[in-house]
Amino acid sequence: MIKFGAWATCRGSGMLEGVDSEPGPPPGRRQEIDERLDAIRDRLKQLRERDWDAVKRQAALPSERLASAGRYAAEARAAAVQVLAASVEAFRRAAEAHERVIGVHERAAAAGIGDVFGHERQAELHRVAAAADWQRAERTESLVFELDRAGHAPVPDEPCEGAAP
Repeated sequence: MIKFGAWATCRGSGMLEGVDSEPGPPPGRRQEIDERLDAIRDRLKQLRERDWDAVKRQAALPSERLASAGRYAAEARAAAVQVLAASVEAFRRAAEAHERVIGVHERAAAAGIGDVFGHERQAELHRVAAAADWQRAERTESLVFELDRAGHAPVPDEPCEGAAP
């Protein structure tokens, strides 16, 4: 390490006259640095050994890890079935709502209220939307049926160890 200090100038010339440099830290400081480095090396060795022990423990228990993965997979399938079942219900309700709106627009058009052409156009748009929602409900319901038939029935409501509630 080079330390710059003791700057001096020649009489008004602005020239650099000298530079002090030190060869390194004082002997006491050097010993303190060596001790701290040794402590760091020891700690790193301990951490490596601890991590290696953890790896060995995990490798010794693959059946437990496999069982845990199976439980998580079963919970994921159960959640997927629940989401799909809720989606079926939502698509059906949306289709029914579109059908109610179709009736409103058809009655308004038949009675000549407001923009008759606009009511007829809106009724047709809602017919298309209702048909699409009914199709979505049927496709989603078939997915739920396939999951149930394949034996992926929902699991109990008990979460796995470490799983978020």
